[in-house]
Amino acid sequence: MSNGTHLKQNPLLGIAYMLAGTVFFSIGDSTGKWLTTDYPVMQIAWLRSVMGLSLIGLFALFTGRLQQLKTKKPGWHLFRSLMSSGTIIIIFYSLKYIPIAEYVSLTFAAPFIIALLSPLVLQEKVSLHSWIAICVGFIGILIVLRPTPDHFHPGHLAALAVAISIAALAITARILATTETATALNFYIYPANILISAYWAIDNWVTPVAFDWFLFVLLGTTATVALGCFVQSLRYAMPAVVSPIDYARMLWMISIGYLIFGEVPTPITWVGIIIIIASGIYVVSHGKKIPELEMAKETNTGAL
Repeated sequence: MSNGTHLKQNPLLGIAYMLAGTVFFSIGDSTGKWLTTDYPVMQIAWLRSVMGLSLIGLFALFTGRLQQLKTKKPGWHLFRSLMSSGTIIIIFYSLKYIPIAEYVSLTFAAPFIIALLSPLVLQEKVSLHSWIAICVGFIGILIVLRPTPDHFHPGHLAALAVAISIAALAITARILATTETATALNFYIYPANILISAYWAIDNWVTPVAFDWFLFVLLGTTATVALGCFVQSLRYAMPAVVSPIDYARMLWMISIGYLIFGEVPTPITWVGIIIIIASGIYVVSHGKKIPELEMAKETNTGAL
């Protein structure tokens, strides 16, 4: 489907896509955390990128969307790919060392950061009420982060860095949305990481057993499909309708953390999580524009 095609609004279908996306993202993140037990972070990041690039490339090939990979902004794609390279690495570093619930709650700082950067980069106004929600949300983030000797780990800062990178990638995608398709935006985020992490991945290579190869494929597939579900959800419903559903990820991740990894958030961490969720839902539901969400709706290509 080419740019500019408009679909009839179907909020229930949009919500269903978003909910499916939260499930796939949660499976992908928990699979990545499981793999960090036995495999180097650089190897996981490299294989994740190779599989992501391959899946999007094959999808474009077999659905006749190869023309959507054409780009007028190769320099911007290189910048985004370099940024994504660091992001993919620190995602798995963070998942390796901190509880999964704390990781995902810190990454939900992205909407706050997008709103903070929007007036500077996109000249988009943010309402006073949204500014208050952003400030409250950062209080929740500090509660989860808690720089105390018995709690803090550099992995917490890595998770916060993931949120900053997500925000930057979203805003640059917004800038490029007028000329670039969603297929191109998501295809070109992988090449830099494949090249950069290849040396360390191969130098410290640990040969996966058969079942772990399945887990690597599951990791690459679920993360790529999840992003596709998010884009599709925004083709059928307004961002304010579907974006709060993304916070269901917190429920899945906390459940997975408890059932698989034996992780139980402390009472004070629960306080921080609740503050982040409440503030985040307000920002994405009542803010002027959330670039990450509007971009996906505007490109409207059905890519991925």
